[in-house]
Amino acid sequence: MWLFLFLLLIPTQLGKHFWPDWSYVLGIRIDYLSPTLYLLDLIWIVLFFLNFKTFFKTPQSRLKSGQLPLTREYLFKFKYLIILGFVGINILMAVNPMVAVYKWLRLGQFLITFFYFKKNKVLIKEKLVKVIPCWIILESLLAVAQMAKNGSLNGIFYWLGERSFTFNTIGVAQISMLGRGLIRAYGTFSHPNSLAGFLLVSLLLWGWLKPSPNPSLDRAGLLFKNAFWWGVFWLGLLGIFVSGSRTVWVLTLVLILGFVVKNIKNKIKAVTLILLFLGIIFFGFKLVNMEYQVSDFLGGWDADGIGKRTQLISAGVKMFKESPLFGVGLGNFLVRLPEFQKNNGIFWLQPVHNIILLIMSEAGLFGLIILIFNFQFLISNKKKKIDLIFKIIFGVILVSGMVDHYWLTLPQNVWLVVLVLSLSSSSSYKVYQVK
Repeated sequence: MWLFLFLLLIPTQLGKHFWPDWSYVLGIRIDYLSPTLYLLDLIWIVLFFLNFKTFFKTPQSRLKSGQLPLTREYLFKFKYLIILGFVGINILMAVNPMVAVYKWLRLGQFLITFFYFKKNKVLIKEKLVKVIPCWIILESLLAVAQMAKNGSLNGIFYWLGERSFTFNTIGVAQISMLGRGLIRAYGTFSHPNSLAGFLLVSLLLWGWLKPSPNPSLDRAGLLFKNAFWWGVFWLGLLGIFVSGSRTVWVLTLVLILGFVVKNIKNKIKAVTLILLFLGIIFFGFKLVNMEYQVSDFLGGWDADGIGKRTQLISAGVKMFKESPLFGVGLGNFLVRLPEFQKNNGIFWLQPVHNIILLIMSEAGLFGLIILIFNFQFLISNKKKKIDLIFKIIFGVILVSGMVDHYWLTLPQNVWLVVLVLSLSSSSSYKVYQVK
């Protein structure tokens, strides 16, 4: 029950923010720096204590294969001492060490959860078959309702983490369709881009866990028994559309066209479907007010989007040059940002919209190397190649992460990354405890 509840609530963000002095920058509260106790954290704590042995017990399969158990000698192998030493240096390098400590503790929580998910991969997959449709249906319907109302729904959705906003709320993401100003749908997320990325990866996982009942897309796909699958699929696409995230729009279109080309053998049918999708996209852009230059296409609907992102990239590069090996401290990009925006015409307290540069500026080259090495280690499998679907998902995360930061900074998206990494990892063995 607790595991199912934890997975079900991953898209939510109901939590209590705390505001110590070190969570302010220039006297302004910064959500990214605020230590937050989420509802999901409370469920995680219960799950952790009910499954303590499962979180840390080394499975027999690893013992038989000659791999070391989780003993003191194993923990203090040389490479772990190097990593612990790096963490200590990174914290000491931080102007705001408390933020760095908090971010490293969060990273530790994510790593512990990754290993727990990895050990229970079969069970996780069983739960996700039921959970992912709930994610997609709820978030997409909520997103459509928000756009129709031109604001948040509030009520019960507040308890799922929906933020209160209207079209006139300062800083709310907007779009224009048929000459009418509308909000971009947020769902229960902090930003529409975050929602869009979450929905796209969720759809890919849904297609992997429960393949289309009719991949050839012929008349059988219209049968009632297949209606639920296609309902989830089209709702997911609708949620992505009303989010207004053009980067995810492009990625979604590329993936759909790739699927059509690969799976439709009849050339006439394939061309027809491609033209249909292109027509839908063209119609969508006709609905949208396109008073933006082509250069603004991936910069968001904000007319200053490219300029703001360029300034953040410039600040990130300068931070990296200042501390190229160990970074300025985990979570300290925003702490240091005012120092690097003094002479800029644009002042924007946001993380740099590029996950690689964000890692390099906060953790340096050393941190990036550790990340790459451990990423390969965590998902490596000598006996079996990584599934194509995970290569696609990692590609989606990397490409969208080149123009945004939510895969590293917003909890719902980070939890989804942890889930994807655990499902793509090399081992799968049942360690059923609390369900």
